[in-house]
Amino acid sequence: MITSAIDPPVRTLPETSANVDQLRASVMSLQVDRGAELWGLARHLGLAAEEADDAVQETLLRLWAALRDGDRIDRMDAWAFRTLYRLSMDRHRLRRRVRLLTERIGGQPARSSTVDHADRLAIWEAVEALPERQRITVYLRYRADLPYEEIGAILGIAAPSARSHVSRALDALRVALGEEAQR
Repeated sequence: MITSAIDPPVRTLPETSANVDQLRASVMSLQVDRGAELWGLARHLGLAAEEADDAVQETLLRLWAALRDGDRIDRMDAWAFRTLYRLSMDRHRLRRRVRLLTERIGGQPARSSTVDHADRLAIWEAVEALPERQRITVYLRYRADLPYEEIGAILGIAAPSARSHVSRALDALRVALGEEAQR
């Protein structure tokens, strides 16, 4: 059989009831043994108590899914702490992107750690109405958190062109969202 680098990894454990129970027990044991420390790390990384709860739960869910899928994880606790760190940083990046986007389109920056879901939806619905190139550059800049150089490389344009597309898109969003606010 010929294989390539894109072939999916071979599952090491068939998904049987006994294996699923064993995996569940492993994850539950980690939660009992290190759950408080995971939560403490999330709080230390700046997440609110509720966000820390969610991040720890997401970490344990991802661990269980990785184990179920046959991923070899030598040190589950190290894997969980690394995953929790990454999830925490993702939440900080999201808040930063929303704050920057809100400031750029003329709104007030979000004061709380959570952004109103309706506001986020309104912004991204307005983004969907933009021309394709502007929509893609805004997405890459504020959702993927890429610098203009990388956006340019992805789209095959110069970094200043990518910056220009984003700037024009933000001007259009200010107009579109400003008109909605006046209605």
